[in-house]
Amino acid sequence: MILESHGDVCRLGYMRLIACLAEEDTPKSFDFLASVLYDFIRNVGLPQIPIKPIGIITRPVNAKNYVSVAAEMNVLDRKTQTLGDVGKLYIRLDSATKFIQESKDITHEELLTLNPVEKVLFLTTLISADFPFLLKTMLWVLEHEKFMRMEAMSYMMEELYPSALRSIITKVDAKKKSLIEKEIAEAEKFRMKRLSLEGKSEWIKSSQYAKYRHIAPPRLEWLVDLGILKRAGRGKYSTDESFIKHKEIFEGYLKVPLKRIEEAIIKDVAPLIIPGLTKASRLEIASTIIEAYRRFVREGNAVNLSMLERLCVFLLLERRMFSTPSMVHDVFNSLAIKFPDKMFVQRGRGGSVEVAMMDISSSDI
Repeated sequence: MILESHGDVCRLGYMRLIACLAEEDTPKSFDFLASVLYDFIRNVGLPQIPIKPIGIITRPVNAKNYVSVAAEMNVLDRKTQTLGDVGKLYIRLDSATKFIQESKDITHEELLTLNPVEKVLFLTTLISADFPFLLKTMLWVLEHEKFMRMEAMSYMMEELYPSALRSIITKVDAKKKSLIEKEIAEAEKFRMKRLSLEGKSEWIKSSQYAKYRHIAPPRLEWLVDLGILKRAGRGKYSTDESFIKHKEIFEGYLKVPLKRIEEAIIKDVAPLIIPGLTKASRLEIASTIIEAYRRFVREGNAVNLSMLERLCVFLLLERRMFSTPSMVHDVFNSLAIKFPDKMFVQRGRGGSVEVAMMDISSSDI
């Protein structure tokens, strides 16, 4: 679950830019990266539309908050201050290449807008990183279809938030556990305190409302960027009909082990978001595995097999071809059997599997 969020971090498009500005191997302090991000945005200029969109970076503090939340999403790695796994995947997509090439002439509106494959990537990222809070929020909006922001904020903070905190308390270290226990105790009193405040003006001025604003609205706006929600007026939202029809799919994810949830989301949701997908053949998957390996490999470095398989899936999606990590894994095993002298797999840190060598080309297969 994302424990650190900010009310101004509402636009997922900026996360692509953060990934492109960060370094994979050379650490950049988060303060420095935030300054680079802010300078880039300032050069792009504000959106040229009558009403300024929510979550726009207009001050250095906004940029710092975006960088901080990027670390919560694993776009950045907080420990090493380099790219996290999501950032490493994104910068190797065709989307990132296009994004970088067009960055000099990009408009702010284009900067904020995700393409369909990017939506799938960030949907899998956010459901995993913010589990189960964002997923339960999605189920609530799919059930209600049309609602006011204030209504959603109250339910999210008074029902979903404490429940989500309780679900993760056994999975964190002792220091975080103590902080979460205090947060749960406070959250359990949210509804009573809100109802005790007399008049709307008093409520909006309260520190509790400020906390609601930092946690709930960004998640609603992420769902807007992902195409699941639509803004239907000031403080109003409506749910996209295509997702309402598949509410039961998202309900099932509450029972899926977290390590398998990306597989499930890609299998079920990618065809909803990316029109016209065709199933990738084993030959197409094998060729893309080789391409993905070349995009990852650097001299002397092994490639994490899970990351290789995930990159292959998203590269295929960019080409309107459907596969899942398990489908790619099956083809990879077949290649390893077919070319035992040209592929070498080893154990990495923490028991992960790494590809130390893949000396084959598309013509070999």
